[in-house]
Amino acid sequence: MRAVTMALVFLLIGIAVGGVLAVGVGAGMGAAGGLLMGAQAGVCLAADTAHAQGALDASARDDMIAATVAKIRAKSRAAPVDTGIEWVQDAAGCAKLLEQFSPQQEEQKGG
Repeated sequence: MRAVTMALVFLLIGIAVGGVLAVGVGAGMGAAGGLLMGAQAGVCLAADTAHAQGALDASARDDMIAATVAKIRAKSRAAPVDTGIEWVQDAAGCAKLLEQFSPQQEEQKGG
């Protein structure tokens, strides 16, 4: 039960941080796309943190990511179809998504 509680706390923190990070990265795809991307980044950050602290093993991390992103998708049906969102399914997809937020990615865009 403690692991679940910790994972939920990390999820909430991750969603908040992911939403802030997505403001810059998701700006080109509109507000809805940025919010959805930020929510996914939050899920990824929460899952990675819980895994790093030993609260989730690799399989449980992938299960948590898939289930939470599925809930986000279900709740976001009102978002425009043309947002260009790539939905993550597992830790590998999260790694790809979070690369977009890295300082190196921003430097490549700028120059």
